[in-house]
Amino acid sequence: MKIYDADIRKLLFNSFLKEQDYIKEPDTVIINELDVCAGVSRADIAVVNGKIHGYEIKSKQDNLERLPSQIESYNLVFNTMTIVTYESHLKKVKEIVPKWWGIKCVYEKNSEIMLKNIRKPKENNNINIQNIAMLLWKDEMIDLILNHSKITKGYKSKTRYDLSQLIKQNIDSSTVQEYVRTVLKTRTNWKAVPLKQ
Repeated sequence: MKIYDADIRKLLFNSFLKEQDYIKEPDTVIINELDVCAGVSRADIAVVNGKIHGYEIKSKQDNLERLPSQIESYNLVFNTMTIVTYESHLKKVKEIVPKWWGIKCVYEKNSEIMLKNIRKPKENNNINIQNIAMLLWKDEMIDLILNHSKITKGYKSKTRYDLSQLIKQNIDSSTVQEYVRTVLKTRTNWKAVPLKQ
């Protein structure tokens, strides 16, 4: 039986509707294919509410070659992280991913695919605020600087990278993280979808 990324996403979306941490917050959104670290990596799914939880999917057809570099990127951005892997990858995945990552296993039973929790995720203590800021678009970065720092000039001509440095140097991390979560949940004409949909 061939099991693809789309099959696993469907299982995951159904599981999200039972997650108390997700359903108790009515503004929870699901983002498919979230670019992180200026596009160095792309998380398969991000769930945004009071934190940003990333999901990386490794289907039956996938290999694990890119996983080490993906781990480096995801560790800089996500408050919590879960890898969702087919059972044939499970042993190797346990060796590769950090101990704070959650692990879900996809397996087959009676010609159906099932999802099993192997390990719950823990909080990431090494988030990089500059990389969090890079989740913003340039106009959003400028808005953050104008409303939460004492900087009043010299920012308009700067690149997103330069603006992210300014943000890291001038705004406390909790303010930046809260702002980024709010923006990701409220952008219009974007790929974020409310969980209730």
